[in-house]
Amino acid sequence: MATPKKPANTNERENRVSAAPTQTINLYGSPASIAAAKSVVTPKSSTKPSGSKIPAPKSREQMAADAQAILDQLAAAGKRIDALAGAQGGTSKTLVSRIAKYDSKGKVIGYDLIYSDGSTGFEPNPSYGQEEETVVGTTDVQVIKAMLLGRGFPSSLVDSSVTFLTDLLKDGIDADSAIDIYLNTKTYTTKKGTVLSSPFYSSYGFYNDALADNAKYSASELFNAVEGYKGVRDKYGVSDKFVSQEYIQKYLKNRRSVADLDMLANTARLKAISADPAIVDTLQKLNFISGAQDLTDFYMDANVGTEKMKQNINTAAFAIEAVRRANPALGVEFNKATAEQYGAALTAQNLSEADVTALASKGYETIAGTLEPMTKYAGIFERARGATKQSIQAELEAEQFKGLESERRKRLAELAARSFQGQAGTTSQSLSTGSTLGAI
Repeated sequence: MATPKKPANTNERENRVSAAPTQTINLYGSPASIAAAKSVVTPKSSTKPSGSKIPAPKSREQMAADAQAILDQLAAAGKRIDALAGAQGGTSKTLVSRIAKYDSKGKVIGYDLIYSDGSTGFEPNPSYGQEEETVVGTTDVQVIKAMLLGRGFPSSLVDSSVTFLTDLLKDGIDADSAIDIYLNTKTYTTKKGTVLSSPFYSSYGFYNDALADNAKYSASELFNAVEGYKGVRDKYGVSDKFVSQEYIQKYLKNRRSVADLDMLANTARLKAISADPAIVDTLQKLNFISGAQDLTDFYMDANVGTEKMKQNINTAAFAIEAVRRANPALGVEFNKATAEQYGAALTAQNLSEADVTALASKGYETIAGTLEPMTKYAGIFERARGATKQSIQAELEAEQFKGLESERRKRLAELAARSFQGQAGTTSQSLSTGSTLGAI
């Protein structure tokens, strides 16, 4: 069979097509470079799932190799573009490589970048860490907040401490340890070397620094004491100096309770309101104050302990009644040493300020009615051996405030009874006296 001939016009058309000049611009490099890039791609697994056309999932290494191949192709294209731009007199900087960096858990931290001019850079992953932070912020931190609120700490303090507590949790600290660090340490250093300052220490913990290790307050005790002192300041409107760091640390050192400070502040307020000149006069005689303006300073003095303050107050209460009865005409005199002596003795008996005031008032009333006639009888019956008015007053004070009966008074009373029995005027009844201790 003869081979059919092609139409002449067909050959002519093929010749015209093949003869036409053709120019192709390859932006991706030479065929050899593309083939080389493709050769690094790890072949797909030949294992096919039974009964499915879905290919087996690629491993991380396979996906990284595929991505690297694509980056190499882009880099080659970039170089060709740079070359063309250079030929035209232009300059450019293109990304050659972008390699992912992973943390120990396989999460992408960011990307190492290499540019066509040889420079490098790093691109952080903006989503890295956000998921973990959200989980911590909504679980463990909420638990810690609830625990702190349960211990009596105010929400304002707890809320302001969330950032510090969250940072502790991010550093691998459990909830109980985080609370312990928060309440009992000044700073915490993270595994990365970052120093975190405890908000609780900044507000309250530093007050413990002035105390000995065996005298430090617990976090709850410290918080309640400091806030209690501030409450007394607000309640009575006293000066801010009474809640300064110096005063608060001294109150803490002297174990001054909030209840004691409240009572003292109220006493100072009442003394100032009464404007009793005997109070100011007596406290000045005792060298407790220099003027009326110092009343609050005396009662809220942070430099003395609780027991010493109680003794000072009782001494003042005793002395005030002595000053009230002091009368040159009656011979009753105020004596600082005597007031201090009985103030201490009555404090040791655990008497309150009110008890001491009542006792001293009644006692000096009795002394004032006995001292003058007793001094007179001593001059009559004892003559040169007669005691002075001061020594007789001391005997009467001992009788009134110590329960020590005056032998002199008894003897003079008996002599007076025999000598002046039935006569008008002063009788032995004027010398009849007894201790007022039983009245309290």
